Amino acid sequence: MKKITYLFFILSIVYGCSTYSAFKTPVPVQDNENEIAVTDSVEYELLILDTGFESWFATRNMMATAHTNNYYKNWNQIYILEWNQQYMQGNPCIDNYIEYDPLEDYGLDINYKLYNYFQFVEEKTGISLVRR
Repeated sequence: MKKITYLFFILSIVYGCSTYSAFKTPVPVQDNENEIAVTDSVEYELLILDTGFESWFATRNMMATAHTNNYYKNWNQIYILEWNQQYMQGNPCIDNYIEYDPLEDYGLDINYKLYNYFQFVEEKTGISLVRR
């Protein structure tokens, strides 16, 4: 009787998992006129509360396409590592921790603006975060 109970329990788990997996995959919805595909889109927003940045950014703003997205992304990774290290050491000029996933694609606009924010901080505070 114990073996039958265990067998029933294991089969119910396997059955439950197999029916759940059918709900994981999105199925495209189609009608006669349009084809609609299910996609996962994520939008990011960079909110900078530092006073003076927006006016600084507007006056020194060059075209975002002057460099590639990878250029800005690579520099941002370097800046963020140094920024977070300074934050952990208790630098009074740096009052927040930045979470930046290097594997995530934030897009050219976000990477460009973040890169310029680091330029603004270096100019405003006189601290050189990264030596060039």
